[in-house]
Amino acid sequence: MIRVKKYFYMFIHLNFISGLLYAFFNFLETPKTIMEIRRLWAYESWIIGSFYLLFVYLIVKDQEKKIGNKERMTWFKEVVLINLILLVFPWGLFLLIGPGDLMKMLGIDSIYFRILGGMSLVGAVVYYLPYEYYKKKLSYYIFLFGFVDNLVAGGIVAVLFVLRRVPLIAFMSTPLLFYFSIFFLFEARRWKASRE
Repeated sequence: MIRVKKYFYMFIHLNFISGLLYAFFNFLETPKTIMEIRRLWAYESWIIGSFYLLFVYLIVKDQEKKIGNKERMTWFKEVVLINLILLVFPWGLFLLIGPGDLMKMLGIDSIYFRILGGMSLVGAVVYYLPYEYYKKKLSYYIFLFGFVDNLVAGGIVAVLFVLRRVPLIAFMSTPLLFYFSIFFLFEARRWKASRE
């Protein structure tokens, strides 16, 4: 299982790096006379770079976690807190109440993205429960739900990107979705093992 995790992380690194290079190359290639498109590529490069740095931070925290229960719970809460922040701000409030002109410029002005924003806020409430009440049995089911939810969401966005139905900026959220999918799967296994 550790080897699968290692290859999975390598895939995510490659995904982020290729997306960042693609966006930055398009930024450099877009003439300064087309400033709106040039700014859009700069914005996408910034978002992808930010997501990548967040992913690197999560990997570093994953390698630093201790075996002791208290230290592991601190690590768990830090990772879930990052997930909650992502669900509330970029994936929740921004998609739900972002300015129409900006959403149109980014190619995410569809009603489906507004619905996704609302669902992300509901998801933040759901994922807060194991953050606060880890020992409750409900946490185990939320971890399983989190595994499936993030895996399916990442898969759908990846397929839609290949079909050219969503922009690069939406696609670059998939590595983090896949990361949290694996995170919740491992947490479900740990939770179950701790109760046996």
